[in-house]
Amino acid sequence: MKQELKKLKPINFIMLTIAGFINAFGITVFLMPVNLYDSGISGTSMLLAYLTPEYLTLSIFLIVLNVPLFLYGLKRQGLAFTIYATYAVGMYSLGSWLITDILPLDVSLASPLAENDLVLCSLFGGVISGVGSGLAVRFGGAMDGI
Repeated sequence: MKQELKKLKPINFIMLTIAGFINAFGITVFLMPVNLYDSGISGTSMLLAYLTPEYLTLSIFLIVLNVPLFLYGLKRQGLAFTIYATYAVGMYSLGSWLITDILPLDVSLASPLAENDLVLCSLFGGVISGVGSGLAVRFGGAMDGI
């Protein structure tokens, strides 16, 4: 176990932070405002956040729905991977919470950058969140149930 903890690198945490915020930006600014849903845990979290009361946000569902995957990852991939994946999902959840609840960015009716254009929103949202997920995988973690 100590050997696995020695594998943890600070640069990976920095890049996983960036990856989480990139993914959160793509999802919350482009996909959620126009009711487009991502696949996997993100899409399920988006749908549940839409269907449940307002106090149950995307951020909460991202954490809760990923817990079984963290446990499975611990068993199959090891402690270092699980720490990285948990951190990446935590940053993704934090980023989505900051964008939707803290920043003065109104994403309730339309995307602030692409308005209601579904093609632009799906293209930008998919590419941006794909970059975030790819960075997470590149630096040892996982996001969105990959």
